[in-house]
Amino acid sequence: MDISQFIALFLIAFVFVITPGPGTLAVFAKSMSQGFMPTFYLSLGMVLGDLIYLSVVIFSLELFSDLITPVMNYVRILGGVYLIYLGIQAWNAHKITLSEASKRKSNISEFLTGLLISITNPKVMIFYIAILPAFIDLSDVSLVYALEILATVGVGLMVGISMINVMVSRIKILFSKPGMDKRINQLVAIVMVLAGVLLGAL
Repeated sequence: MDISQFIALFLIAFVFVITPGPGTLAVFAKSMSQGFMPTFYLSLGMVLGDLIYLSVVIFSLELFSDLITPVMNYVRILGGVYLIYLGIQAWNAHKITLSEASKRKSNISEFLTGLLISITNPKVMIFYIAILPAFIDLSDVSLVYALEILATVGVGLMVGISMINVMVSRIKILFSKPGMDKRINQLVAIVMVLAGVLLGAL
């Protein structure tokens, strides 16, 4: 992969991940409620999910329309319902404060949640199907070239999503006054429900 292709794919992935959508809203909500590290593991799961979709596009583009398209609507709805469920949980978590680390899920659980959020968003695959052919010939991609593509996109996604995480973690300091925990939980709930509705409606 030459430098121009690397830069183009990196920027595409970066812009894609910071564009408002279900994943971005989930990262915002997690970072606002629990801080950087839980969101970091959530982000890793989301990036892995994106790379799984990207791998399918690279190696199975011709099979996509016949084998995968019929189930995409069901997968999307499942993801939307799950995000709404997380939002309802957050709304009811009135006793959870921002400083209660014991209430947080394990890093593996955060990772798996991020993976589920990404996997249940089929628009990720549609995005790659629309964009990649403009830059590379998917009919003739070697294993090494495919790995270069995956690594480039993965870095772009992680940089973008980490930037959101850092920014929200810093903004959260403004909301650390006494009595703000309940309001932040409710804000998180609203964001997660909106992410679920957005995912299910797209």
